[in-house]
Amino acid sequence: MKFILDIIRGAVIGIANIIPGVSGGTMMVTMGIYDKLLGSITGIVKDFKKSIKTLFPYIIGMAVGIGAFAFLLTKVLLVKAPLPTAFAFIGLIVGGVPVLVKKAVSAGNMKTVESATEEDVAVVATEDDKAEKSTMPQPALGAQKKPNLVLCIFVFALFFALIIGMQFLGEGAERAVTPSLVNVLILLVMGVLAAAAMVIPGVSGSLLLLAFGYYNSVTGAVTDFISAVFDLDIATAWDKFLILFPFGIGVLLGIFFVAKLIEWMLVKHERLTYCGILGLVCASPVPVFLNALGGTIGVGAVIASVITFAAGFVVAYKMGRE
Repeated sequence: MKFILDIIRGAVIGIANIIPGVSGGTMMVTMGIYDKLLGSITGIVKDFKKSIKTLFPYIIGMAVGIGAFAFLLTKVLLVKAPLPTAFAFIGLIVGGVPVLVKKAVSAGNMKTVESATEEDVAVVATEDDKAEKSTMPQPALGAQKKPNLVLCIFVFALFFALIIGMQFLGEGAERAVTPSLVNVLILLVMGVLAAAAMVIPGVSGSLLLLAFGYYNSVTGAVTDFISAVFDLDIATAWDKFLILFPFGIGVLLGIFFVAKLIEWMLVKHERLTYCGILGLVCASPVPVFLNALGGTIGVGAVIASVITFAAGFVVAYKMGRE
């Protein structure tokens, strides 16, 4: 049952990465699996078998989510029902905020080495020995001091403003991509940027691709590749593979190195990092909502949006508590 649930979570992350304004990292946070996945990614070299065992169902889910829903979302739901679709994801984001607030409040409450008693050390050791909820390295006793509340609020506001500011990037001129050495390097860089956005909550990889003009080229290559495979059109499938492969390599590199950076920040500055993540996540509904606006909004769309928001909220809240 847990394996199936993790596949579903992976599918949600994959779908989120397709939609401009929605962040896969945000979905990880709101479903309560961010630390676990981050630790598995950064620990893949040190403990390959354990990391792959953790990541495998999520990878399957992401592949299914991107492969099966890329066309449905970009060509149908976001065209025919943009507002209810957007509010489903806003519900998923908001539903996970209580769990994130709890983490931010409880983070950095370790005593310093000087004031720690043997009982404190024993408690920490007991906690570390519990059934794994995360493969993230635990901060050393006394490694962190509780940061000033004003600083926490400043970090929250800074990262909140960052997401709002990204909305002014606009959409870059559409760039056609054909297999060539130059485009391979460009797609590699685009993959790294998109992956960084996947790992950092609140930052949308799709929005960055849109700003640089590569969103339609990449998503179009995914749908064309899948269609060509089913049609046994080897030439087209190979052509699209040459576009997707360097992008995929960039994604893998970006995920690993950005995850390493965030892991280091969580170990050294846990509460401040969670305050920043909270700012990113709380600002996330704004771009999702803005990207869904356009045209006439009827009563039916509003009612459907309330329903999808409630459904998304309940799903994220329940998943985050497990």
